[in-house]
Amino acid sequence: MHAFEWSLPTKIIFGPGEIKRLGQETKAFGSKALLVTFAPVPAAAFILERALASLKEAGVKVVIYDKVEPNPSVRTCDEGSRLFKECGAEVVVAVGGGSAIDAAKYIASVAWSGGSAWDYVVLSTHTPRQYTGSYPIVAVPTVSAAGSEVNAGGVITNTDLKLKSFSRSPYRIPKAAIIDPELIASLPPAVTGDGGVDIFCHLIEHYLSAKENSEIADRFTEAMILTLKEYLPRALEDGSDLEARGQIALCAAFGWSGLQALGRLGTIPIHFIEHQLSAHYPMSHGRGMTILLPGYLDHFAQAAPARWAKLARRCFAITEPDDAKAATMLAGAVADWLRGMGVFRTLADEGVGPDKFEQMVEDIVAMYGTADGTVPGTRPMARRDIMEVFNRALGTS
Repeated sequence: MHAFEWSLPTKIIFGPGEIKRLGQETKAFGSKALLVTFAPVPAAAFILERALASLKEAGVKVVIYDKVEPNPSVRTCDEGSRLFKECGAEVVVAVGGGSAIDAAKYIASVAWSGGSAWDYVVLSTHTPRQYTGSYPIVAVPTVSAAGSEVNAGGVITNTDLKLKSFSRSPYRIPKAAIIDPELIASLPPAVTGDGGVDIFCHLIEHYLSAKENSEIADRFTEAMILTLKEYLPRALEDGSDLEARGQIALCAAFGWSGLQALGRLGTIPIHFIEHQLSAHYPMSHGRGMTILLPGYLDHFAQAAPARWAKLARRCFAITEPDDAKAATMLAGAVADWLRGMGVFRTLADEGVGPDKFEQMVEDIVAMYGTADGTVPGTRPMARRDIMEVFNRALGTS
């Protein structure tokens, strides 16, 4: 277990109906807000209505920017930054899923720091520009998935280059997050399921890849995985189950907050692989992770068999005593869990074939690879490893 520092500077306001506090929380940071959200959807109109009502009651003037698309683009974020400065806003309010919150982060930080959002992303081909600050952000998540409402990260897509990358900065961690299960209750099952798998993938990232031992981090992670396994099927069966919605929302927030990594760090590059999948094809990040996950776990089972086996035993009731054998059973147990909830998907289900695999592999290595042509992870990924993960995801459900 290594030494660490951890801070969660975001004020979390949790509970059904707590959207009513948005105005007062926002007013603490400014009297005029740019509200960053998704394009209007009739079924979700009530969310924006409640947000605007609270802001109006608190006397906060609002300019709405509702152009955020799934996998937000550089163009959208840069346009939002220009609008923020032109309208004289002082604070950004993000209402939506991870895409809206990530876009808000780029808008707030680029408006402060200058340039284009793409200047700041992680790429092996350039040195990222450094943020010098950010305007304050208040986040209202309406999807339980990325946990962007309490962390420093943000993913963005360059639609011209067909590349997707990320950046992090403590400057743009949201000042407050209002997690209201009533706002999430209207999500359709497909979005709920994809988001739940995204949470799971965040939880296992450090667990499966860290070289250090941190039992407290393992136990925090296992508790959230078990909570997710219990409540995600309930939310899929009954979207109005606010207890289930709330528990999943908290797993999303704390699952990528740093709590799951105390005393150990590591990375599994499944996120890097998925970024290029959803950069080329119109699918959510969570859907891409759902498709890639079983094959990834299977292919890399022997990269760290003791870690794979520990997760299999503690969270998926695997009793096999031999680590190597237990490790190979994790992928099947996860696939069975996905099938049991009706969310298991393959590339074939999405109408995606292998025609872009080689291009995506080359993009992944170019963006994230090291001098030897591999991508860092539990076991460095060569091009053939990435290709194998894509090929395993092709199958039929």
